[in-house]
Amino acid sequence: MHIRWLVPILAACSLFTGCTKEYSDADLVFVTPDEGRALMAKQEATLFSDPVENIWVDPRRSEFYIAGHIPGAVSMPFKTIATDWTNLEGYGVVVVYGQTYNDPLAEAMSKTLMEYGIKEVRTLRGGIDAWTRAGFELQKGRKP
Repeated sequence: MHIRWLVPILAACSLFTGCTKEYSDADLVFVTPDEGRALMAKQEATLFSDPVENIWVDPRRSEFYIAGHIPGAVSMPFKTIATDWTNLEGYGVVVVYGQTYNDPLAEAMSKTLMEYGIKEVRTLRGGIDAWTRAGFELQKGRKP
């Protein structure tokens, strides 16, 4: 086979298989409730850009979000991630949380957001359980 045919073949293969990296548990970056609050309190900016807000993301079903969520969090049920993830592109750090320690839903959401290209994803270690044990309040109801 001639080398000149190899480049177009590889290019065609990459179009069909995609170029996304699969993320594992080793790629997750965990934060404590205190670290998460500190991230939300600061905004990143450069000399040439405006400050960028950070955001909490709750991947649980809507009824769980309504029953109690971290103040300021957006509800983005995991089942809607394929269509809703682009709503997070304008934010800086995205902190995902679930209900408890090693919450599979929060970890899956974090890895999926990284696969979609969200660069600064963190996962709240311990989820809402750790948040309330740290003495922080939950907000109830839908976001106004």
